[in-house]
Amino acid sequence: MGDPAADVARFRAYMAAFNARDYDALAGYYAEDIVLVIGNGTELRGRRAIVEFYAAVNGATTRTIEIVEALSDGILLSAELRSEFLAVADAPDFTSGPMRKGDRLAINSFAFYDLAGDRYARIRAATFRRNWMRASV
Repeated sequence: MGDPAADVARFRAYMAAFNARDYDALAGYYAEDIVLVIGNGTELRGRRAIVEFYAAVNGATTRTIEIVEALSDGILLSAELRSEFLAVADAPDFTSGPMRKGDRLAINSFAFYDLAGDRYARIRAATFRRNWMRASV
């Protein structure tokens, strides 16, 4: 069992790396055989799949994540997150629905991170609020 305060501090550093699009740093937070289930139910397996997915999403959008709350019991970290996506290019295949350049999507989600030492072994996320702000045509 880990140290809950250290788990939350590590999570804050992980989110800082995410917001900075530091994919090498992100990969270091994941167990080799990690499984991530994103808000739409898509399952990604392995560090490489997750990093490639985030890089592709960030090719058409910029995403920033704010931690609303994060708690750990040393085995599981749970978090409420607020995210915003800004489409920097048309993204017809975006995971939450098609986006046109200039569109914004704000989401609130819950996520659970199974801890394996100082790495994430499994992540499950569920979106509970979506707010589309479409760019004017």
